[in-house]
Amino acid sequence: MAGTTAGLDRVDASWAQNGTLAFAHPLDGADRVFEQVTAVPALTIPRAGVWEVDYNARGVVQVPVGATGAEYVTAAIYKNGALIVGSEAMLAGTNGGGTVSQATGGISFLHPFAAGDVVTLWAYRIGPTGTASVVSNPDGRTRISCHWLGPSTDTPA
Repeated sequence: MAGTTAGLDRVDASWAQNGTLAFAHPLDGADRVFEQVTAVPALTIPRAGVWEVDYNARGVVQVPVGATGAEYVTAAIYKNGALIVGSEAMLAGTNGGGTVSQATGGISFLHPFAAGDVVTLWAYRIGPTGTASVVSNPDGRTRISCHWLGPSTDTPA
């Protein structure tokens, strides 16, 4: 069964974000407090089972000239508004005044889901000295994709 739903391509049980996203999401919350990156569409899991989740996110950090300290960006995947522990990835970091760093990072992992679970991207900043953002543009894209592997009752061969 093929179709398109809210910017996502669906081929049987494989779902992947199909839109090429372009955005800048500033992280201006408290130190080490996750906030949802709302520019990345949520994925709704259509079928219960074990899924491979893959995400990339591009972080940008800057410490102003004359300032001291460091700034970092960490991203993670949430399921139904709760952190999936083990999905965290540090994207970028810089230390010292007048420095800027940009990098794309992420991970792939397996996770059991129920039909209807919602997968979202969240991120936080470490360091109150500079600025931190999650962005998506031609220098590095931010995205989430999920692929169904099998039922949660499946056992090793």
